[in-house]
Formats: sequence, C-alpha cells, structure tokens
Amino acid sequence: MKNYHFLLLLFLAACGDSDSSPLPDLKAPSGLEVRDISNFGDGRDLQLGFTPPTDLTLIKSFRAYVVKSENAVDFDSLSAASVSQHFLAIDTAVGFTTVIFTAKSKDVDGDLLTEGQAYNLFVSSVGTENNGSPLSSTSVNITLEQVSAVRTITEVINAGSGGMDIDADGNIYMGDFGATLDAGGTSIYKITPSGEVSVFNNAMNGASGNDFDKEGNLYQSSTAGYMSKITPAGVASTFASGFTGGLIGVSVQDDGRLYTCNCGGNLINEVSAEGVISIYVANDLFNCPNGIDVDEEGNLYVANFGNGDVVKVTPDKEVSVFATIPGGNNGHLLIHKDFIYVVARRGNAIYKVDFNGTVVRFAGSGTRGTANGGLSQATFSLPNDIAISADGKKMYVNDVEGSNPDERIISPVVIREIDIIE
Repeated sequence: MKNYHFLLLLFLAACGDSDSSPLPDLKAPSGLEVRDISNFGDGRDLQLGFTPPTDLTLIKSFRAYVVKSENAVDFDSLSAASVSQHFLAIDTAVGFTTVIFTAKSKDVDGDLLTEGQAYNLFVSSVGTENNGSPLSSTSVNITLEQVSAVRTITEVINAGSGGMDIDADGNIYMGDFGATLDAGGTSIYKITPSGEVSVFNNAMNGASGNDFDKEGNLYQSSTAGYMSKITPAGVASTFASGFTGGLIGVSVQDDGRLYTCNCGGNLINEVSAEGVISIYVANDLFNCPNGIDVDEEGNLYVANFGNGDVVKVTPDKEVSVFATIPGGNNGHLLIHKDFIYVVARRGNAIYKVDFNGTVVRFAGSGTRGTANGGLSQATFSLPNDIAISADGKKMYVNDVEGSNPDERIISPVVIREIDIIE
C-alpha cells in the first residue's frame, strides 16, 4: 500500500553541483504521478508523487523539474544538471512521496507556471557527494486549467448537518439538525465566505431546512412541527405551528407563500403569507420528502430522503418520478440556471439533473471522505444540503466530519466550497 507523505515545499536555489557523472549504484526515482489538485490555474497546488530508490544510502536529496511539454523529449540528465535554480528541492523521501508546488513556481526555463500550458515533470536523485543526478522517466503531461474544485473553508462545527441558505452578503446559514437523525439541534449557525463561524440564533428545536425571503428574513423549519421566521437581526418568532409531521426543506415564494417538505406525513404543505397551513399535495411517491425547490413555471421538485427519487409536482398537482439519484438516500436539492443540483447523501456526491431528467455526477468520487481537490477526485461524507452564492460562482456543501459507519450520526460538520466555472 502506498505511504503518502504530504509535504509543502518551496523552490530553493541550487547548491552548484553540476560536475561529474552519476555513481554506478545511484538510482533514479520512478512511478511518477501528477495532478492539479484544486485547479487554480497557476500551479500553486500542482502535486507530484514518486517512488524513491530502495537503497537511499548514496542519495542526499531529490529534485523535481517542470518542463514545457514541447521540450520534454530533449530533457535529460545533462539538461537537469545545467538548470541553475529552477527546480523543487526535496530533502527526504521514504516510500511513495508526494510534494506540492506553491504559487509563483517556475519551470526549468524560469517562466512562471501558467494556465493552459502543458507540462511534463521529472525527478532526479542527488548523490551524497554531489556527484550524480540520474533522472527519472517523464510523468504524463498535465495542462493547468481553471476549473471547478472543492476545498474546506471552516474548522469543525459542533452541529448536525441541517439545511443551508445564503444571504445577500454571501453569508451561509446552516440549521443544526442535531447530533443524530433523532434531531434536537437548537441553533442556526452563520458562516462567512471566509469560513468564520458564529451562532445566529439558538432558540430552535431540530433546525432542518431554511430559505430566505426577498426582505432578508430566514424561514427555518423544525422537526418539532413548526416554522420560524428570523429577522436579519436574528430575532425569531413562530410563523406557523400545528404541522402534523416533522418539517424539512423549505422554498419561499415571492408572494410570501412557502412550500415545506413534511417528512413524517409524506406530503408537501403550503403555508400562506399569513401563516395558514394546508396540504398542497400528498402522494405515495413521496418517501420522507427532504429537499424542495420550485422552477419558473411553478413545478415543484422534491428530493426523497427515503430513496433516490426526485419527484416532480406540476401546478396541476400531477405527481411523477422525475429522476433517480444513485445512492438511494437524497439530501436536499437546488435549482440553478439550467440544472437541478441534488445531494446524494449516501452516494457521497452531488449530481446535476437537466430538465429532461438526465442525471450526471457533478462533484465527488463517490467514496466517503473529506478530501479536497478537483471535482472528480474530491470526496464527500454524508453531505446534506447545498447553497449557491448570489453571483453563481460558489457552491457550499455541509459535510459530516469523520467516517463513523453509523449514518445516523450527522455531527460534527465542515463547510465545503466548490468553484463553479461556467
């Protein structure tokens, strides 16, 4: 099994050791792997992995070289020896070793790594007497590109993963559902775009789904069967009470009405602007309805927690299965431009569905974890809800920190950020 050692290293000046031929026993590194883990487009987190020779007694250190792909075929040990300073110095390597480049890294020509340029990487061994630098075979080529990526923006938050929404200033609001799926969480947390966390309100009971109205009031549903309205100052009041089941997802309309998912009743409630509760639609296709959003034509899209179905409800209240998401257990969903983004909670991924019902995985490898990186490499851990910034450039996801096999445990959480490149 590979032993990954993540080291943050900087480009250093060479020590002036371009003389002599390689020692007979000095071996080159092998097995190069390369990827751009967060795709900033400037090489700041270009990642290189390699396996050093088994016998390290004659090796003092290693050097990594970034070569423009059009020059890679002519790059050899003599070329490496002639590079005076533009390499990455690696002091130690044991087993499979991974190193990460930094911002303003340069290739062997002294040029800054740039988006759109294809590169090949090499690693050499440096002898203890500075008299040998055999060169590895080349890596595959890689082109730096600015594409969507996943990163963690908060420390661990001691809360359960409830619903999320974003205010006009870009702050994220997350309900604390509770430590487990038994609910009971009392707080709503406010998270700034830079990841600072504070308590916005702590008078809830099983805070689940939420949504802002156009005046900036936050409507927070409760598994205890009531809906709260919280002003921008954080003052809460009961907007509607007397629901016959636990409430989850919420979607507030411009006219003040709202729809909310009633998980226990397998139905959707409608609440008037005055707080009057009615049953909008009940149907056997609902299986603990969880997430909800409404398109421009008035169609409701509902994500089931009890299975992988996304259910569509037309304005005429015709109910049908619109799409099925892998994993068999959905979190929330959100409509953004031409897609419905659905959280596959048990599938540990986020999917996007077009309005023809075509399902495509958007982010996450499908393996449980909280590893950052490009969309296909990053991992999620029982994600629950998503929110998108007003400018459409960032998506936020709440994730369960840790890998407890009990899927009922939904605390603590971290907030993940995804670049949306369109």
